[in-house]
Amino acid sequence: MGRAYLIASGKGGVGKSTVASSLALALKARGVSTVLFDGDVGLRCADLMLNMQDQVVFDLEDILSGAVPIENALYPVGGPNSCLSLLATSQTLRAGEVRAKDVRKVAEKLKARFDVVIIDGPAGIGRNLKLLTGAADDVILVCNSDPVSVRDTEKTAEVLRDLHAHPYLIVNRLVKKEVLRGRATPPKALAESMDLRLLGMVRESLLVPRALLDNKSAYEAGDAAVKSAFDRIASRLMGEDVPLPRAEKSAVMSFFTGRRL
Repeated sequence: MGRAYLIASGKGGVGKSTVASSLALALKARGVSTVLFDGDVGLRCADLMLNMQDQVVFDLEDILSGAVPIENALYPVGGPNSCLSLLATSQTLRAGEVRAKDVRKVAEKLKARFDVVIIDGPAGIGRNLKLLTGAADDVILVCNSDPVSVRDTEKTAEVLRDLHAHPYLIVNRLVKKEVLRGRATPPKALAESMDLRLLGMVRESLLVPRALLDNKSAYEAGDAAVKSAFDRIASRLMGEDVPLPRAEKSAVMSFFTGRRL
């Protein structure tokens, strides 16, 4: 039986779907049997990020309606023998039309077939978040280091704790020089302030937006540091003891930025 991870965020625009697709590809690179389940009902995008938009015929709505078995809606990513598959969501369904028990059944079927289920969830604290949290074994929140993203992540974490989930945190689009200058909070301190378990950090890269324009994920953007970050996160998900990189002010930098003239 596999394990399901819900990727969610407090607000849109932080790179949640980018993280979900890139993490799925990092697991694929390790040879881990993985499925990326696009759970953001009505707002399908995982197929675009994996350049699979022309291959998807059946989606979540077809499974829930009983039109096709789940096997017919699983699309191998990168060839028929790929260990990564995609389950696309519906663009016409609304979250209010989906029952939690049906989503749990889908997740259980996926966990019976794959070692890891990555669920690309919604932004915000609406019904869709609660719907998918019940189908996941763990939740991973994605945030940036700006104050708006941090506040929304804190609120989302509170909602998740009320649902008996204790989330992990991935800090995405981290600008390390801003942390070193003392303008941004280090990821470790950020996670501790929100009582979240830090799973990893991914640096900002100009190559990622260009990759997205070509229907590629951040993992395929050609930035070695970004790719390595997702590889390390995938290793941690698989239970490996991979240390987190340091991203904080040095003692020298703290001395100079902390001086008062």
